[in-house]
Amino acid sequence: MFVLLCQLKAKLIMNNSKYPNLTSPITPLWTFNNNMKRNYLLLLLLVAIGVRAADYIHYSEWITASEMKRTPHSYNLNFSAWAPNWSYQTGVELDGMLDVYTTYGDEKLGNYLKEYPAKMIDAKGSITGYKYDDFNLDNVRPGHFLMRYYQLFPAKKDSLALDLLMSQLENQPRTDEGVWWHKAIYARQVWLDGIFMGLPFYTMAAPTLAPGYETEYYDDAVDQITKTDQRTYDAATRLWKHAWDETHEMFWANPTTGLSQHTWARALGWFTMAMVEILDALPETYEPRQQVIDLFQRAMTSVVEYQDAASGVWFDVLDVDDPRNYLEATASSMFAYCLLKGHRMGYLDDNFLEAGIKAYKGIIKEFVKQNANGTISLTKCCEVSGLGPENKPHRDGSFEYYMSENVRDNDPKGIGPFIWASLEMERLGFTVQNLDTHTAVSAPKSCRPTNGIRYDLQGRKISNSSRGIIIQDGRKYLISH
Repeated sequence: MFVLLCQLKAKLIMNNSKYPNLTSPITPLWTFNNNMKRNYLLLLLLVAIGVRAADYIHYSEWITASEMKRTPHSYNLNFSAWAPNWSYQTGVELDGMLDVYTTYGDEKLGNYLKEYPAKMIDAKGSITGYKYDDFNLDNVRPGHFLMRYYQLFPAKKDSLALDLLMSQLENQPRTDEGVWWHKAIYARQVWLDGIFMGLPFYTMAAPTLAPGYETEYYDDAVDQITKTDQRTYDAATRLWKHAWDETHEMFWANPTTGLSQHTWARALGWFTMAMVEILDALPETYEPRQQVIDLFQRAMTSVVEYQDAASGVWFDVLDVDDPRNYLEATASSMFAYCLLKGHRMGYLDDNFLEAGIKAYKGIIKEFVKQNANGTISLTKCCEVSGLGPENKPHRDGSFEYYMSENVRDNDPKGIGPFIWASLEMERLGFTVQNLDTHTAVSAPKSCRPTNGIRYDLQGRKISNSSRGIIIQDGRKYLISH
């Protein structure tokens, strides 16, 4: 823009000397050549709408600021402008935003995050819109954000809410093999989605909410995710089906295997992100942790096999080659994040890093759109896809069903993973400006000071288990997973 301003200034000077009798200090647009007219009009448009793309070095901060502008209060996220919303969608997006906050620090963002528990949780720990008896794993997912938020900003009411959510999981109905039902209305059904909704919070919160019994919770988590692998894996495609019905009687289930028909990309994205988050929580000294790493490596190997070679991203239904299928943003963001973080954590080799970078660049090209008001949007997000229940027979798991669901912009289920993928790219040195020219550098290793009192960016004392940017002995440290 600076170059454009200089060019326009020079043109104005030349035109004023050419037309000395003009009394207006502004040269008439009709004296410009066509190219300068276009540039001048573009400049006026940019000034009028306040586009300041250059203000953002990082896509993670840009998309976060865009969402805050679109939705001024965090409790109205997930397209809930008229009522506070306790939902996994909001939880996922705020989880991502919390990582932006702990990475870069921003008081305005910090206040935005604080609004959610302040609005949604009362003094007794009751949660607006939450129903314990629904045994809905989706409604536990905001607990993952809340647990991490609580570690930074502890409050008694939030502790009570966390206890309530953990109590649901401790009493969640299970299949005969011991895996949680997805919801009470989806009795005896295991969905890949549900693994992400419940197990990461369950595993992460165990040391705080069930001290002394952590290993039992870890064992349970590993057992559930490995049994889900065994029940949903399809050897013919080397992919995992969306869900499994223990009874084999649901209208969407194969009567022989109990499996749904197809691999929905976002369901597999939930599953692989669950592995990443469970690994974050499991101690490195916990031996069964390797089982999750092995599963993650198998899953990401298959994910890369289904990566679209031309675009670098993924189709909505992975196991169907059909012109009606479409490149989808939420799953693509999930897979990019898993590839990039999986490499950083040492679970995946350099070939997966290349696939992750290609995927992220594909996301920017295929899905990210700059708006007239200076915000950006994540486009082509599948709104929802599910299976049943009985009163929704159209949700039969067919390819036609998946293609019938709405596609929209800025779905929280995509925003959160896009933030996480962006943060991983930023660790490698990528920015908004150098995305196409930069060569990845090794992500900086986290350093963890061993002694001393720690403070957050607001100068408050914090626990030794806190993550993000901390201050100790006058120095900043990045404490990550």
